[in-house]
Amino acid sequence: MSFIKKYSDKLYLKQWGIGFAKGNPADMIRTKKFDPDIQWLPLEDKAISYADPFIFKDADGRINILFENVSTYSLNGKISLLVCNDRFEPILEKTVLDTKDHLSYPFIYRENGKMYVFPENAFGGALNSYEFDPVKKTLTGKKKIIGLPLLDSTILKYEGKYWLFATMLGDTFNSDLHIFYSDNLLGPYTAHKGNPVKKQLNGSRPAGNFIEVDGNIYRPAQNCSNYYGESITINKVKILTTDEFSEEEYMIIEPGKNDEFNYGIHTINFADDIIIVDGQKSYFQPVQQLGRKLKNILHH
Repeated sequence: MSFIKKYSDKLYLKQWGIGFAKGNPADMIRTKKFDPDIQWLPLEDKAISYADPFIFKDADGRINILFENVSTYSLNGKISLLVCNDRFEPILEKTVLDTKDHLSYPFIYRENGKMYVFPENAFGGALNSYEFDPVKKTLTGKKKIIGLPLLDSTILKYEGKYWLFATMLGDTFNSDLHIFYSDNLLGPYTAHKGNPVKKQLNGSRPAGNFIEVDGNIYRPAQNCSNYYGESITINKVKILTTDEFSEEEYMIIEPGKNDEFNYGIHTINFADDIIIVDGQKSYFQPVQQLGRKLKNILHH
């Protein structure tokens, strides 16, 4: 990104939204193509963003999405639930977790008939897990997993162990990938000997669930080379042990040039034949953005 674009970009208000499409991960991986017809959920308030969507279907086959619901002005991220019919039309929306600080990336893991949710709470200083109640549609049973400010924690079960991938708050929050492993989903977790196992802006910070196709493991990760949420890099995992880790870039997912949200994309997940992503768009609001910047400077 050029010097001029870098600073002129600050005059734009950024908004994230959620989009659906038909498709499945196996086709995407085998063809190395991502060009679905995305249907975006309408957002009336430009200052509200929906991001980091994780998708599952309930017993009635309805689409459920857990996502980050955040205001541009307060940055008080909450975890919300959206239930949709098979035409992607919302029929229920509710807040399921609000800790009055910034929550995001509600990673979902199913095990033994239960659904666990691991929302990012880096500013709270720890990663916690919750159990989702499918009847009451609530999150309960808070349990501390790791007392570190982890970002976008994503878990894979591989060769009898649970592997937790995340970046961490600090100057390298978009570039330094850390891995932790455990014999149990809810821990305790041990840090990988090679941490940080990767140090680059393209392809480190997690961007959604692992994808397993034809015996191989693929890891969606953010490309933040030029700016946050620029695109998604799908990495192919080559080695994953307690001593070693390696992966290689496999394919790139970019926002559709003609999409409503065409400035960025940084989360992708799947449920059966449904793809869910988030996308970013920008509005030119120089007065409002300069006002926000000045307010932040005076506040600090």
